[in-house]
Amino acid sequence: MKLIKADGIVDAWRKGCAHLLSQRDWTDTTVILNIENPMVMRDGESEIADKLDKFLVEHDSYSNHTVAETIFPGYEYKRRGVKGVYEVYPDVIFPRLRQDIPEVRRWGTYAHRLLRAIDKNGKTYNPLEYCIKKMRDKRPKRAAYELGFGFGFDLATYDDTRDRGSRLGGPCLSHLSFKVVDGRVHLTALYRSHYYVQRAYGNLLGLSRLLAFVAAQAGFAPGTMVCHSTMGMLDHEKWSKTSVEALLAECAICREVL
Repeated sequence: MKLIKADGIVDAWRKGCAHLLSQRDWTDTTVILNIENPMVMRDGESEIADKLDKFLVEHDSYSNHTVAETIFPGYEYKRRGVKGVYEVYPDVIFPRLRQDIPEVRRWGTYAHRLLRAIDKNGKTYNPLEYCIKKMRDKRPKRAAYELGFGFGFDLATYDDTRDRGSRLGGPCLSHLSFKVVDGRVHLTALYRSHYYVQRAYGNLLGLSRLLAFVAAQAGFAPGTMVCHSTMGMLDHEKWSKTSVEALLAECAICREVL
């Protein structure tokens, strides 16, 4: 178990990797990243993200941006605004991806799950939009801000009807919880497992974009972000341990001294 406090998402990824590098089999249970400023990129951090990106592309894996898009469709948001998120991505883009890319049928469905669900009456609705509406409609009173109370807004990405039969390949992101405290929206994400080379930084990037979107649409400032992985690992099945060690060294990540 490890609680890691970090300034931004690159700092969190580097510290998480350093911790896992010091663990047996490069794996640990209950790895919690507490990120104070998930929107901020410090000097030199973009170069570290670029080094990871280069490694992933050279090893025939998805880029950080591609992984981030599976959580929040930032490209469509940038091009078409809220309509791109609420309508174009789930109704036009995602069906194409699902048809053209086999992996999307079992992975990469987070954003779609957040944007399209079916209620008990068989009606399709947008969970993320409803979540944001609740934030706007139930703003805490001034006293609540002063006392630090928050209202909870939760989104589940695990669906028992679809996912209960899969032992592997199902959604690793299980739950998202938003809290409004003192005029800021804070996000906690729960992962059942986390692959720190293939996915973790891209996940953090996507979550930070999602948090920024939710905060802007609800009329609050973005706050902190917590990423709780019930298991974290430095994955090396697709590549050698030597290549992972070289990547980490290039990113100035060394074994954490316990």
